[in-house]
Parts: sequence; structure tokens; C-alpha cells
Amino acid sequence: MEREQLNYYLQHVEFEELLVVQKRIEEQTNVELIQKPIAQTLLVPVRDPINEGSFFSGEVLTTSAIVQVNSVSGWSMVMDVNHDLAVAVAILDGAFAAEVNREEVVELARRGKEKIEQEHARLNARVKATRVAFDLL
Repeated sequence: MEREQLNYYLQHVEFEELLVVQKRIEEQTNVELIQKPIAQTLLVPVRDPINEGSFFSGEVLTTSAIVQVNSVSGWSMVMDVNHDLAVAVAILDGAFAAEVNREEVVELARRGKEKIEQEHARLNARVKATRVAFDLL
């Protein structure tokens, strides 16, 4: 599991599961909040297939936080305004980088990835059900 993927996968895990691992990490290590969770907006770039350029299609609301776990930085950026989730994901990211409870963090990220894949499969099945076979007309 790559560290760059943690933020995306972990924010799709049940929050209570994240809290259990977060508490365990906080009990075992020195966790320091460097930047309190802050809400912000980001421009969303979209690639234009016609002229092969890009443009900004709009903004997305995010919350980010920075922590240190045993003097190793952890960072998060999660969708929407969710301060608790941003701190939890940042702590897990810092623990992953500091190699504290790394297996637990990776397991949570795998569960998040599986949940995302299941949601995509359900959506693809619904879209596929609307497919029209023009050769039958």
C-alpha cells in the first residue's frame, strides 16, 4: 500500500473503526496536533478531450489537518467539513510513516479500497442494465 493512497481509502472506512485504531496509536505514541483541522476549497481540474487542455470545472470542499506521531508528520485532506475524520486520518497517516501499527492502518485502508470497489461495481451494474442493443432495432 502506497502512502499517497491512504487519505482516499481511509476516509471511506467506518469512522468508529478509525477511532479504535486512532486511540490505540495515541496510547502508544506521542501525538501532537500541528495544524488544527481547517475547511478549505480546492479547484477541480478537468482534462478537455477536444483541445487536450484543461480547465477548472468547479470547487470541492475539504478539511485538512497536520499532526506528528513520534516526530513524524502525518497529513490528511478529506472531503466535506469533517474535523474529527481529518484528525483521525492524519494520525493514521503519521503512524503509517512512523511504522507504528502499520499493519492495522494498511488493513483499514484495504477495507476502504474494497468498499470503494464494491460501490463502483454496483454503479457499473446499474449503468450496464440500461444498455440498449441497437442491433435489435
